[in-house]
Amino acid sequence: HTLVIVNPASGNGATGRRWPELRAALDKQLDRWDNQFTTGPGDGTRLARQGVADGYEMIVAVGGDGTMNEVVTGLFPEGDATPTALSRPDIVLSPVRQGTGGDFARFLGLPGEIPACVAHLGGSNTRPCDLGVVELEGHDGKRIWRGFLNIASFGLSGLVVEKVNHSSKILGGKASFAWGLAKAMVGYRPQAVRITVDGARFVEEPITTCAVANGQYFGGGMRFAPEASIDDGQFDVVAQLKTGAKEILAVRDVYSGRMSEWASVRRVRGAEVLAESTKAGQEVLLDIDGEGLGRLPARFRIIPSAVRLKI
Repeated sequence: HTLVIVNPASGNGATGRRWPELRAALDKQLDRWDNQFTTGPGDGTRLARQGVADGYEMIVAVGGDGTMNEVVTGLFPEGDATPTALSRPDIVLSPVRQGTGGDFARFLGLPGEIPACVAHLGGSNTRPCDLGVVELEGHDGKRIWRGFLNIASFGLSGLVVEKVNHSSKILGGKASFAWGLAKAMVGYRPQAVRITVDGARFVEEPITTCAVANGQYFGGGMRFAPEASIDDGQFDVVAQLKTGAKEILAVRDVYSGRMSEWASVRRVRGAEVLAESTKAGQEVLLDIDGEGLGRLPARFRIIPSAVRLKI
């Protein structure tokens, strides 16, 4: 029995306009299913949490990375304390790629065209997937937590997602994030941070961007963590220390995954990451699966094989 959570605003509203076509495609793949629509921020989390309580066996997120992020957070029990396990370990989860970026679905090899985007739902293939949990400082100064499947990052990427989410996404994923990156880089300077991975110092100097990666792609197709795996029980932590003329001229490397070869990039693996600003008054923004939810300090933890993905 499947609950399909649909974000009709994803893809700059294209998901809502294409819903009749999507519904017909879902009918061909699923025997017993219901759907719910999100109407605003946080709805995906609320609907997923209710779906878990109602006993649904699979939850499908139709939208982009932000929709998937809300749904994943709803698989955890509600409360102020940061959770360490899902409410129900037997739940199956699956994305349907319909959003602006779709980076996690891209990593899984899922298409965005109808009806191909839902074809995997009728199959039997599943795989275990690690989940990340991040504790951070919200924009109101309160400590909050959030689950994530793909990538949480901070620095320039946090500023980029703020620009993208406050502008039209009519250009699509790659172009929208490229334009957001261009706007964010105007006047941006590397930010001084301290990053510790599994208790060992990783970086303590200014960085441009650091990604705590479970998946490989973010920012509309940037392959920032080309060796990351969703079922190895570890994050790939990738820090880009600077962005100069050499890096700008080699921007294609960011999309191909070759940027990991740059001298300005550091990489390590680990299960727990602590990050904080080391400059008084400096705001280092976070990007969690394409959502700008707050700033450093932050603590990232991985929960190995926490969920099964239908792919």
